[in-house]
Amino acid sequence: MSAGQNATHIAAHNRAVVLDVVRRDGPVTRSALTTRTALTAQTVSNIAARLLADGLVRETGTAVRETGAAVRETGAAVRVAGPVAGRRLELAPDGRFAVGVHLDPAQVSAVLLDLAGGLVAEQHLGAADVDDPSSTLDAMAGAVDDLVTAARIDRARVAGIGVAAPGPIEQDRAALGAPVQLASWSGVPIAAELAERTGLPVRIEKDVVASALAEWWTARSTEDLVSVYLGHGVGAGIVVGGEVVRGSTGNAGEFGGIPVHAHGGWTELWEACQPLQQVRRGVGAGLLPPVAEDPASVRAAFEQLCALPAARPLLAEAGAALGSALVHVVELLDVQRVVVGGSAALAGGATLLDALHARLFERLGSRRAPAVAFTALGEDVVARGAACAVLLTSAPAGPVAPAVRQVRTGGPARPRDIAHPW
Repeated sequence: MSAGQNATHIAAHNRAVVLDVVRRDGPVTRSALTTRTALTAQTVSNIAARLLADGLVRETGTAVRETGAAVRETGAAVRVAGPVAGRRLELAPDGRFAVGVHLDPAQVSAVLLDLAGGLVAEQHLGAADVDDPSSTLDAMAGAVDDLVTAARIDRARVAGIGVAAPGPIEQDRAALGAPVQLASWSGVPIAAELAERTGLPVRIEKDVVASALAEWWTARSTEDLVSVYLGHGVGAGIVVGGEVVRGSTGNAGEFGGIPVHAHGGWTELWEACQPLQQVRRGVGAGLLPPVAEDPASVRAAFEQLCALPAARPLLAEAGAALGSALVHVVELLDVQRVVVGGSAALAGGATLLDALHARLFERLGSRRAPAVAFTALGEDVVARGAACAVLLTSAPAGPVAPAVRQVRTGGPARPRDIAHPW
């Protein structure tokens, strides 16, 4: 049975479609918007007027000739036969801003983006406090204030805060489920806590979903892609048909459990390439001294390992394992673009990426293997994607979540724990 259509939802969708065409292809005329969006001229005109009034787009450049009846020029209505003058629309990057925060166990980062997805400011806060969420939430709120103050922008133009975190994300996107690497954060109402501290609306995205959204938002192309994220954990964000795949609960992207043959035997992907597993292998091979296994120490040790020529076989095995797992994803979705990001992937460098590409080429052949490249957005790709999740609405993501008096820690774990263990 077909579902009914919500007029408010349709209006918001059409507005987003028009704004996206202006963002990617502007400056663009209203008639071109009508053609590219398949909306009526009247609908496009109404949406354009609203976007102009909201300060999200602006008219620019010399008037161009396009078919129509009348336009307003220099304050007066002018009617001509045939083509009439009209101005192009372009995005107003300073019309809205958004803050993105990446809650990574080994490194919390925050960025401020403009409406075009341009990086305005960034700040790195160090490792998350795995035992006391309150202290990290305080640091996040402080970073938001610092970024907005340093950029000297009107806080009213900040659409909100996006927080990207390891899964699972609760369905209402207001809290984390039971992330193994952040156990004390289970059930903590992050959205409400951060909203109370900042006075801004907050939404939560899964980290790999955010990485894919960042890649899609910042590219002129809307082609399908897979965004591989290898940081403290491993996952893959997906864009199909110009839409980021979130899944029914917002937790799409888990592929760390795919069996792969690496390091001399069959294992799960996360065991083949996760930084801690590689550090343990490095210690076992005498390449590293024994190290503490807290997230910050693991990150430092892994970066040290990646700098050693003797560790290249380990990095190549990790890259080949990623390639083996990606073969199934690429064939299932028929995508032609793979973007690789995350602190561990970037630390692995060309050795890891070349091995990944070679495995895809080996299994799929030159005609079917996708293009593979490191992200151009650096280590902050996930934080940028969290901000893009807010910008995608081109308006506040929703009402400020209700205040919560106390952070709950150590809450009961959800039965469905999709985060992979160490």
